Amino acid sequence: MAENDGKTGLARPSLSPQIIRYVLVGSFNTASSFAVYALLTWMGLPVAAASFGALAFGICLSFATLGRLVFLSTLRGRFFRFAAVWMLLYLVNLGIISLLMRFGLGPYVAGLLAALPVAATAFMLQRIYVFR
Repeated sequence: MAENDGKTGLARPSLSPQIIRYVLVGSFNTASSFAVYALLTWMGLPVAAASFGALAFGICLSFATLGRLVFLSTLRGRFFRFAAVWMLLYLVNLGIISLLMRFGLGPYVAGLLAALPVAATAFMLQRIYVFR
């Protein structure tokens, strides 16, 4: 069931189906971004550079897929907010990876584990700030 967004009169998807779509689309986007991260790490890039490369790829892929398929939003005028949220999430992601690596995890496992809390935070920020 949809709810009115209160600003444009457009229907905004209710939370439950939206979360399901976010998990499905986000899983694909996250797996794709993690593959880029793993490839760049395997190629010898430092973790920060590999994470940044995966972020840049993920921003390009995710903007359209999340905006249109999950949040059912027009994309016009939202890219800079989307990119700003992901730059913040990049720093959070890097911090989590660094912390997990200090506990002895390798960069692949640390990157994979960091993706979970970052994805949850991303959903909330995108719903509230980017695609509201």
